[in-house]
Amino acid sequence: MSKVGNAVRSLLAAGGVIACLPATAEAAEGASAGLTEVVVSAQRTQESLQDVPVSVTALSAEDLARRQVTNTLDVISQVPNLVGSTNVGLGSATAFFLRGVGQDESLSTSDPAVGTYVDGVYVARQINNNAFLYDVERIEVLRGPQGTLYGRNTSGGAVKIITKKPERETSGYVDLAYGDYERTEAKAMFNAPLSDSLAVRLNAFWMDQGEGFIKNLTTGEEDWAPEGVGARAQVRWQPSDAVDFTLAVEWADEEGTGFIGSDANRNTDRDFFTVVSGLRDQFAETDQVAVTLNGTFTLGGVSVESVTGWRDLNQRFLLDLSDDPVPQYVLPHDSNHKQLSQEFTFSGEVGALDWVGGVFYMQEENRSEIGDELFLFGGVVAANFRRRLLNDTDSWGVFAQGTWNFTDRLAATVGGRYTEEKKDVDITQFFVAPPLGARQPGGSGYPGRTGTLVPLWNTTAIRANGTPSDVTFSEFTPKFGLEFAQTDSLLWFASYTEGFKSGGWNARVTDPADFVLFRPETVKSYEVGVKSQWVDDRLRANVTVFRADYDDFIITALNQQGRFVTVNAAEARIEGLEAEVLFRATPQLDLFANLGTMDGEYLSLVGADFPLSNEIKRTPDLSWQIGFDLDIPAPALGGEFFSTATYSHQDEYYNGLRNAPVELAPATDLLDFTLGYAPEDGRWQVAASCKNCTDEQYFHSTLNFGQLGFATQFPGLPRTWRLSFRYNFGAL
Repeated sequence: MSKVGNAVRSLLAAGGVIACLPATAEAAEGASAGLTEVVVSAQRTQESLQDVPVSVTALSAEDLARRQVTNTLDVISQVPNLVGSTNVGLGSATAFFLRGVGQDESLSTSDPAVGTYVDGVYVARQINNNAFLYDVERIEVLRGPQGTLYGRNTSGGAVKIITKKPERETSGYVDLAYGDYERTEAKAMFNAPLSDSLAVRLNAFWMDQGEGFIKNLTTGEEDWAPEGVGARAQVRWQPSDAVDFTLAVEWADEEGTGFIGSDANRNTDRDFFTVVSGLRDQFAETDQVAVTLNGTFTLGGVSVESVTGWRDLNQRFLLDLSDDPVPQYVLPHDSNHKQLSQEFTFSGEVGALDWVGGVFYMQEENRSEIGDELFLFGGVVAANFRRRLLNDTDSWGVFAQGTWNFTDRLAATVGGRYTEEKKDVDITQFFVAPPLGARQPGGSGYPGRTGTLVPLWNTTAIRANGTPSDVTFSEFTPKFGLEFAQTDSLLWFASYTEGFKSGGWNARVTDPADFVLFRPETVKSYEVGVKSQWVDDRLRANVTVFRADYDDFIITALNQQGRFVTVNAAEARIEGLEAEVLFRATPQLDLFANLGTMDGEYLSLVGADFPLSNEIKRTPDLSWQIGFDLDIPAPALGGEFFSTATYSHQDEYYNGLRNAPVELAPATDLLDFTLGYAPEDGRWQVAASCKNCTDEQYFHSTLNFGQLGFATQFPGLPRTWRLSFRYNFGAL
């Protein structure tokens, strides 16, 4: 706990500095008003952020705009102990690691440990969760296991995206932007009432990046040049104050999100944006349709919320994982993912008891065609494999949580959830025999080389090896909490929570012996925290100390044959501290900061190819962010200038289990800055901004194929600048 103690001392020292600021601020003419109240739905009901005994970060629409949060990847630096990156080679996928727990594997037989929700609908696949954010009301990030109210696959936490809903007034905007790498963006929104009880909200976006971040010296092509188009239509029905339903239909089509990593053995000058891959026409593309029906109404004294969601996602890509003029490992992929979910949540009050409960059901169907095109050691080992993978999931759960208010200041919470899920898998492995046809990077269908498909093995073979092809997992996850409101502005809380991440199959294999089942990963989490507001509600400081003990910790390790296998191989403990501070120094100046520390260790290992003393991957000792929002009145111009700056630091961390030198992601320091102007009436605004303003080059992930002679490292984004103009019409 020494690192936590040091972090606490640092935080107290920073707090002492902040405590000295109010005297200066008060002396300024016209002391600022208090901070705006933030409302969140972290406990499935609408509550003030400062009244919720849960570790949660909330980012409003204004926060997202001023801090240049345009996709879920940008959220990472805004949240203590949230580590993440694009998944290897896939700019459409964000691999979230929260408090050291996450998922690198994107195949549908493995589930993430951090759940993503859009308007209450759980998004099962992380392959397209790096969504282009537009017309978003707020984002909430719940840190730590959320097994009671949110269920499976939230052992690390949950990321909730809430979009803006139709309103009973006519309004809209057009937002245009041009930036570095010839990137052009356009967003538009139109909101209008159709009657006293009906309103509609229409959104659309378009983006196109003419130049790629990655330059390929061998083919002359450019990669990682995203482009996309999408739309969302919502209709809201509010016949009374007690009834509120919104139907939303959304479509998005994105491509150009694939990119090539660089081989660390060749890239000695650390230029991560120049590669020599000989694979032409590399690409990644996704398209999806989503339909959501959200409704709230009351039955007597009971509030009812219904969330219905249906999603259909297609993904295709063709990537070289070796960065070699003669590609050694090419990965073609074509998949379809459908899911249907329904949830009912009930809440109310009975005397001193506040309660919430509900039921949940989800059905998921995944269909994938996956290739492994190998040309290793100069062609000594050459083969073309193709895998047809079908897997389905049926999951249901029932949950309840009650808070007993002993007094106006003291309350205790008890809750629990029972989850049961059934999974099945069917697989057929083929050898693609020559003569081989051309790859199909464009159009539709499987993008890899085609030929005569020779069956090698199938589901019968994995059953013969003792691996079941259909399983049922069930888990009960309780929660106990205690909260004490020392004053109206000072809340202490402590909790014990359990959660779990679903089991599955190790499916990225060519040998049936490696197609093994792994069990669910479970966690027991302990938290103590405080939420506070000071100085006439102008200073907000929230701090949490946590410890999480994991059983059946899921890792991907090399087996005795030198192949990667995902297994339950560890017990682990991760502990740390999280702090968030917001201070309104003057009416025109807000200062904000967050801090996270992590200290993780393996308690036991079984069958792993690395020592117990290794660090848990993606657990930097320290990360922090500081920043400001500044408004500068310009009376002579009839408006004001506005500016936001953030400076984020993250310590180095290993992104691989073996802690090899090529897996040590460097410490990063990133500066983002925005300067803009808006007239007093707010009808329009213009802004100039940059991300990674100092153009720091770094990598965040490594595919370490040391035994094959290459280790591919994948970079973070380079410096980009952007000019934007927005015009608002109708009601503001």
